[in-house]
Amino acid sequence: MAADPTRRVVIAVAALLPLAAVSGCGGVDVLGHPPSPAPDVGLLRAAIAAEELMIARYDAVLRGGGSLTAALDPLLAEHRAHLTQLRSRLIVPAGSASPSPSVRPQGTPSPPAGPAAAVAYLRDAEQGAAAGLLGWLPHAPASLAQLFASISASEATHVPVLDAAAGNLTGQAGG
Repeated sequence: MAADPTRRVVIAVAALLPLAAVSGCGGVDVLGHPPSPAPDVGLLRAAIAAEELMIARYDAVLRGGGSLTAALDPLLAEHRAHLTQLRSRLIVPAGSASPSPSVRPQGTPSPPAGPAAAVAYLRDAEQGAAAGLLGWLPHAPASLAQLFASISASEATHVPVLDAAAGNLTGQAGG
């Protein structure tokens, strides 16, 4: 006699396979939900939002015009470079929601009137951003921590540039 399975056995096994697959691992619905993002994705999105907010602050001050353009344009360019670096680290799987351009800062505060007050506003924002990034370092993986530390250092170096711009403003007002 042949060892081949009978037609009835093949049909029975074929009928039971989908039931076994569905009952064994929670069903097809398990495949329909994307996994939760890793914790560093949340940090990265927060850093992107913070950098977008900083750029919005600079844009708001520069829209006011005045003598600050020469001092602020290079700093704004650095913030845009930071944002590009941060966004390049955010990998969104195919079929997922788009990355962070849709995550815009909620209501950018209006800068204070007057160039000296606007520079102080940006100086405080730079100090806060640098400190914020340093606070995230213990929670970030090594490669992201390196990027955060680098951006934090850059933002800290913006403070003396802004101080010099403020000094130039007071020198112009007195002369």
